[in-house]
Amino acid sequence: MKLKKINWKKVLVFSLWSLTGVGLIIALGFVNHVQQDMKCKDVRITFNDNAQQDFVDEQELFSLIKGKEKLIGKPLGTINTTLLEKIIISNPFVQTAEVYSSVDGHLNVSVTQRNPLMRIITMQGEQFYIDDRGSFMPVSDKYTPPVLVANGYIFDRYTERKINFIAPVLADTNEQAKPMIQQVYELAQFIGADTFWNAQSEQIYVNENQELELIPRIGNHRIIVGDAENLKEKFEKLMIFYKQGLNKTGWNNYSVINLKYRNQVVCTKINS
Repeated sequence: MKLKKINWKKVLVFSLWSLTGVGLIIALGFVNHVQQDMKCKDVRITFNDNAQQDFVDEQELFSLIKGKEKLIGKPLGTINTTLLEKIIISNPFVQTAEVYSSVDGHLNVSVTQRNPLMRIITMQGEQFYIDDRGSFMPVSDKYTPPVLVANGYIFDRYTERKINFIAPVLADTNEQAKPMIQQVYELAQFIGADTFWNAQSEQIYVNENQELELIPRIGNHRIIVGDAENLKEKFEKLMIFYKQGLNKTGWNNYSVINLKYRNQVVCTKINS
């Protein structure tokens, strides 16, 4: 039986990589041990908000975690970062929080604030925001974001906490239709995703027939959207009417522009 020749070069390379890996693990363990024993020098808070919200500031977060003085001087390994994250997220304006230590002895707090999509004013006069994820937010005494306002025949309450989304249903079925708050949210989402309609739209109103109406910034008319189905098609019709109709006849000649009928725009002239 012929013995297979051992490739000592491969064995050597494998052994060197193995030793390097073991050495790296030992080194990382040593660094981690040193970092765990290192005392906290300072607490740094950074905000990761693309929309630059101003609901919370450093001082408010420090108050929430009982001040940074409580943390400075403590060994980093004894600081419960998971608990700190939970405390910070308990603020209703905070979406995410990450707390971690660095090798320079600092405790880092990375915070993302929630992004409101619209402000709701209910029929009972209660006010709250709905963020871009469909969760409810309280109003703030220190900051008012420039978002769409939705009011009228809206009966939802802040205590419901979030929208319970229901998938679209066929008109001839007996299944539950979309709740009005979900339709308001979907209209606000559609408007917010379009630069022109976002700049043009000021208010969403739910009328007594549970239809969505839109109040534009320019013109004396109101736009009856109906429900939140086929929004792309409805607003394409409206854009065509704006370009071919209102640009010729004037923006203040109509009181109502109705989009709820398929393949047509029905308008009511002022004093007609």
